[in-house]
Amino acid sequence: MSSRTFARYIGVDLGGGKGKKTAVAVLRNHGTGAVVEKLAPRLGEKPLYDDALVSLIKTYSHETSVVAMDAPLSLPACLRCREPVCPGQAQCVDPSVLVMRRLVEGPASDHRDYRRGKPVLTPYTQRATEVYLTRKRQLLAHETPTQGIGPLAARASHLTRALADTHTLGANLIEVHPKATVALLKLPKPYKRHIRERETRVAILAALQDDLSFAPGVWREECVQSDHSFDAVICAMTAFLWAR
Repeated sequence: MSSRTFARYIGVDLGGGKGKKTAVAVLRNHGTGAVVEKLAPRLGEKPLYDDALVSLIKTYSHETSVVAMDAPLSLPACLRCREPVCPGQAQCVDPSVLVMRRLVEGPASDHRDYRRGKPVLTPYTQRATEVYLTRKRQLLAHETPTQGIGPLAARASHLTRALADTHTLGANLIEVHPKATVALLKLPKPYKRHIRERETRVAILAALQDDLSFAPGVWREECVQSDHSFDAVICAMTAFLWAR
């Protein structure tokens, strides 16, 4: 493993293009850890629609910052396939489909739907990432173009192109999954859609205090109150840990 040198880590909890739920957190290096220097939008500020979001990201030098986005930044195999006629899943030689087939090897589920012929894999809605998270990490990830995440995936695809002159996928633009980060770091959960979600977010921030702090004027309480701001911070923190 090799470390990457960045000055700032921009976490984006992406919402739908016409919604108001997009949140951004910007971290910068501070000692051996990171400090949250910006949360957006703050109370009273306009929502981060596409132009505002791209403008905010480009405020920071692409040479010294990395963007971590909680949204699908790549398409499933079938949606980028150029074969004129599909050979069928069993004969497909796309590398990601081969990986997915290996991930689902073993006894099939005895659930009624699978006994009735429900497909284990659908490479036109799934990527290897989703299959891995579900099979190996027991994390239920949304499938990419369906199940209500279609508009989000479309927006992420648009933003990837809008940033293409300065940001390259896998270099200074990465896809992250906050729930996976929380699970891998063995932090308290669930922190969303739960009666004690705010207490859990407080506990997570406390567990990260050796690596994560908040700059003056940036209130920790905002992350506790808003799951979108909290997810944006976890996205940025994921990028910090990935770089380190």
